Parts: sequence; structure tokens; C-alpha cells
Amino acid sequence: MANATAAKASSISPRFIRFMDAPGYLGMCRDEFNKTVRPNVREFPIGKQGVGFDRIELDQWADEYIEAKSIEKAANQDNNRPRSERQGGDKGVSPWREKRSPASTRKVESGKSTKCSEASAFERALELVTGKKPSST
Repeated sequence: MANATAAKASSISPRFIRFMDAPGYLGMCRDEFNKTVRPNVREFPIGKQGVGFDRIELDQWADEYIEAKSIEKAANQDNNRPRSERQGGDKGVSPWREKRSPASTRKVESGKSTKCSEASAFERALELVTGKKPSST
């Protein structure tokens, strides 16, 4: 019987909520609580230094805040739309247009390139810088 009484007592929410727990009870930081909630609810001393708030008054403030600040949403609003245009469409139909690469203006043939490569230009420049200088006489 003592265990049943202890279990019942632990499931009862306290009526008084200390200042350190009140912001967490409403799901906000202490600064926001001090700015938004505290000026609108009564507070009272608990012990020598403690400050408390009435849980029921905090609940009433929260209900009023929700009523004043909530945003109405459309009844049939679909928040789970597919993220891709391809998802959710008819099977076999691609809503995206086919991407075509631009036609090449150059003829492609196998064999050795006739264009001078950048590597050979670099090699010639390197040879000019590091090679022997011709004598001036």
C-alpha cells in the first residue's frame, strides 16, 4: 500500500514551479521567459531566496499566447509532397525533358593530335629559361 501511495504521489505535477524550472516547463530559454512571460504572470517567494510561479497560471498564459500567435494552416495542405518532380508522377512518363548535348563542330578521329599541347609549350619555355645561353661573341 505504501508503494501505491508513493507511485501516486510521484505522478502528481507540482503546483508551484521554481524560476529555474519555469522556462524549461514552457520550452524556452531564460532570456525569452524573462522578456515574454515573466511580466505577464505573478511570482511569489519560495523560502528565503526562491521565486516561484503558479503552474496553472503559466498554462493559462501559454494558452493565450498560442491563441494570439498561432498561424492558421489550410485544412488540406500537403506537407509531405515529393521533393523531386519525378516522384509521384504517372509510371512510364518522365516529367523532365530529355537533355541533349550540343552537337560537336569538330570531327572526331582516332590518331595523334595535331594541335600543339600545353605540355610541349611548357617544355619549350622551361628549356629557354634553364638551357645554355648563347655566347654574345
